[in-house]
Amino acid sequence: MADYHYIDLLINVVLAIIMFGLGLSLTIHDFKQIFVNPKAIITSLTVQIFIVPVIAYFIASISGLNPEQKVGIVLVSVCASGASSNLITHLVRGNVALAISMTTLNSFITLVTLPFIVSITLYMFLGKESHISLPVIETISQIFMVTIVPASVGLYIRKLSERFAMSMEKPLKWILPLMLGLVFTFKIFGGEGQGGSGITFKEALSIFPFVLLLNILAMLAGYYISKLMKLSFRNQFTIAIEVGLHNTALALLVAGSILQSSEMEKPALVYATFTFFSAILFVYAIKGKKTFK
Repeated sequence: MADYHYIDLLINVVLAIIMFGLGLSLTIHDFKQIFVNPKAIITSLTVQIFIVPVIAYFIASISGLNPEQKVGIVLVSVCASGASSNLITHLVRGNVALAISMTTLNSFITLVTLPFIVSITLYMFLGKESHISLPVIETISQIFMVTIVPASVGLYIRKLSERFAMSMEKPLKWILPLMLGLVFTFKIFGGEGQGGSGITFKEALSIFPFVLLLNILAMLAGYYISKLMKLSFRNQFTIAIEVGLHNTALALLVAGSILQSSEMEKPALVYATFTFFSAILFVYAIKGKKTFK
């Protein structure tokens, strides 16, 4: 059991460092984007908060997975975009300022939406007799401490020394995903006694179609609703990336540290193995479609 807590501590530390790195990359211009371009922000938040969790709930309902894994699918959907989505947006030449603004806003909104939606989902899939419940205040406090606080410290350091922040920005873009990969490696290959999820290849295969469907439908929803709102093409695929990729480190934190359910961790682990690549493929597919029109 001690080893399990060490892995949970590692997830907390890595998530905090990721958010610190996000804070280092923030500028006043990024916050201005929220007010200068409110249509894009409102569109993305509407998709992320209201549409994606509903999609996840219906996918979970028809999945045939065990109840805790069903909760895990919805949990992934409410852990809004993290540092990896900002990196992908940068790689595919999307609107990075919009992406960072969305990630920053989502970090605050998740404090409210995650406990609320996950509590409802626990009741719907596990029933009121379940021994698993979400301590709302503890959840909000823990998310606040490992997301908002380190991001604010990063922002403050950038204000003190922009040169230092900018010098760290480029290496952190690559170091942070690697750190995240290390955490997922521990969780995937470690046994439950060593702090891993104990997921088997057979379980991963059974979960994969449903989290892949969630990923694809979320990106399609972000893209087509942005298109319907007549946003620029660059903003359309940026929003698709932001609502299609989720902060799986946060999902692991909630499932493992707070809910203490290795079953709920499994959808996040499977989701994390492919979404970096599926997001890039999605963007190049719609860019190609636009080129050939």
